[in-house]
Amino acid sequence: MSLHYESSGTGSRDLCFVHGFTQTGNSWKIPVQTIHDSTNTFVDAPDHGESQGISLSLEESGEAIADIAFGKVLVGYSMGARMALHAVMQHPQAMTGLVLVSGTPGIEDDSERESRVQSDDALATRIEQIGTSAFINEWIQQPLFAKSAFSDAEIRDRNRNTPASLASSLRTCGTGQQQPLWSQLHEIRIPVLIVAGSRDEKFVAIAKRMKQLIPKSTLSIIDKAGHSAHLDQPTAFGESVNAWLQS
Repeated sequence: MSLHYESSGTGSRDLCFVHGFTQTGNSWKIPVQTIHDSTNTFVDAPDHGESQGISLSLEESGEAIADIAFGKVLVGYSMGARMALHAVMQHPQAMTGLVLVSGTPGIEDDSERESRVQSDDALATRIEQIGTSAFINEWIQQPLFAKSAFSDAEIRDRNRNTPASLASSLRTCGTGQQQPLWSQLHEIRIPVLIVAGSRDEKFVAIAKRMKQLIPKSTLSIIDKAGHSAHLDQPTAFGESVNAWLQS
């Protein structure tokens, strides 16, 4: 079963976007407005949006996304960045470029990774208990999203996701489920843009380390932005992508 996706634009540059946890492909439609000369494909990740009912592991997500993104620059944010990284690792020549926004190659320490599995499962249970709307309100209050603004339209879009789907996503594609890919990053041969928000210290450190390990990589730290760097500063994000594409 294939994931849902929509396309727009008639530019010469083909890009494919994968969103983060609790979002849908719609979340990318404002940030892409500042990317020049692009044709954009917006994927609803497994268990999200119109892809609810499709539960896939990270490896299976990588397969499904690589099929949709074939011949395109693949752009992923947070959960979507982890899926995008799997897609590129599993199909090294399928995409023409990779943009990772607030992404991680995984947790290396076994005990820490197991602890994350347990915390993701507890969070999944919390969603099932309180429902999507209450959970989204809690989710966006995290320090991770401090100083980020969330429009009513974005909240409504996130609320399309059912508690069962979001819980399934955490249990199948949570960070704890990801086998660490750090030791394989040197194998990536396509150009990579690594993006993080300046206020997101944890992911800035991860981004800098990835920059050292991926051969054809460029690092962009977006000023006055947090974990959702592309949403906090969409114009700066678009300018960063444009400069990278032109190079």
